[in-house]
Amino acid sequence: MPVATIVSGAVSPVQPAGLFMRGTPDAYPFPTFPAPLRFAIALAAVSTVFVVDAFAGAPVDDAGKFLLLGIAVLASAWFAGTGPALAATVLGAVLGTFEHGGQPRSDAVVSIQLALFVIQGLLLTAVVSELRAARRASDEQARVAQAARRESEAANRMKDEFLATVSHELRTPLNAVLGWLHLLRTGKLDRDTSVRGLETIERNVRLQAQLTGDLLDVSKALTGRLQLNPHPTILGEAANQAVAAVESAAKAKGVAIEVSITEPPAVVLGDENRLRQIAWHLLSNAIKFTPRGGTVTLSVEAGLGEARLTVRDSGSGIDPKFLPRIFGRFTQADSSPTRAAGGLGVGLALVRELVELHGGEIEARNRENGGGALFTARFPLQPAALLASDSFGERPIARPSASAPLDGVRVLVLDHDDDGRELLRTVLQQRGAFVQAVPSIAEALESLEAWRPDVLVKEAGSPPNGSYALFGKIRALDADRGGRIPALTLTAFDPIDGRLGQLIAQVHRDMPKPIEPAALTAEIARLAGRAQR
Repeated sequence: MPVATIVSGAVSPVQPAGLFMRGTPDAYPFPTFPAPLRFAIALAAVSTVFVVDAFAGAPVDDAGKFLLLGIAVLASAWFAGTGPALAATVLGAVLGTFEHGGQPRSDAVVSIQLALFVIQGLLLTAVVSELRAARRASDEQARVAQAARRESEAANRMKDEFLATVSHELRTPLNAVLGWLHLLRTGKLDRDTSVRGLETIERNVRLQAQLTGDLLDVSKALTGRLQLNPHPTILGEAANQAVAAVESAAKAKGVAIEVSITEPPAVVLGDENRLRQIAWHLLSNAIKFTPRGGTVTLSVEAGLGEARLTVRDSGSGIDPKFLPRIFGRFTQADSSPTRAAGGLGVGLALVRELVELHGGEIEARNRENGGGALFTARFPLQPAALLASDSFGERPIARPSASAPLDGVRVLVLDHDDDGRELLRTVLQQRGAFVQAVPSIAEALESLEAWRPDVLVKEAGSPPNGSYALFGKIRALDADRGGRIPALTLTAFDPIDGRLGQLIAQVHRDMPKPIEPAALTAEIARLAGRAQR
């Protein structure tokens, strides 16, 4: 592999050594011959000095000879390395103590010159060694900088690709919604076509809500803020709810869903909403990769101390090369603009995070007969008796199948957004409630004392200086002035977020957006039924 070096302020590659040569730290940065040959070259350089001295005679005196020896040591240190340079110094000192005839030299001048030569050789070797070390460190920093630059460029490309994917995936549902809305407003569609158009609009709006929810959940997972609200839960019920949520998508694609849930029920300690989310993602993924006319099978089983949720499809299966990375964040088997299947590449990563938060594990593999993929999530099994002795606190907001009546209930709505305020007013009035809708905190406090509502419904982001502060002002009021009114906040924030964590404790109930009208009315009915005024 080429090694990067710094040449004239620029990064340039150094070609690898030849077949009989190798680069070593000792002779860095020059590729050299093997160590024995390097030592031989250094010693030959020193010997050459003495050969020249012997044949040149008078033109080369002792001072000139030791100067030539110093040059030989310097060249050995730079080109051959530290070891050969030290060997050259020792050899030069030994040979320098003898006359041409082989007799030892004992005069003081020669001794001083030899001592100075040895000191000079050691200093030159040390200086060259430090220069090589500095150059080696500089080149290593250059390699690190190059690697960091490549990683940064790759991250930027991934970011750009992901943003492009997000834009595409969010625009695709909007295209269907806007198209069908235009057709419906013309009033020229027959009943069946209108129903089909409304189903398409609902399906795509839910898809867009799911996409934005997934992005928020992945953000929480990356920052360690993804948390659960655990309760003893029947895994089969959560799976059935997920099946009901994907039925319209499966029907639109012509994919059949088969469900097999064994008895007795598999009870797990988990967050019902998150368990439903796990099953939804696995089913949606299976439907996405199953061809028209295919079948997706969901099964829930209990045994050997674990509850198993299994989803099988009849698609083409998973590419074996991609299988080890299938639960990675922002990864897709085909992320090209021309890919056949859409998605953000976060669903299965989120599934793994949620399964592991429940103390379980998940695996993916291809079916043995080659007829599609198989995903199995395993959770610790809990005794069924735990359902009857649930002491884990208040359950999450349920999703009722029918709207609860609000006949005669007075509801005060605070929302700075005109469209949102009108929607809440219409939904609640259709359920029989008396509604006052206001856009500001001042008007809300005035209506609270003058009209005495039964329930307060507030959008968390309104007005700009309000957020959850309104509830602090309400709690400061006496009970006979509305200080104990039950309240419901519609929020897109994470209730566990550190900034809002303390404030959210003052709210009776928190409901994430987008809201289901049936769930909204059921929660308001529950709050009104237990109001203490």
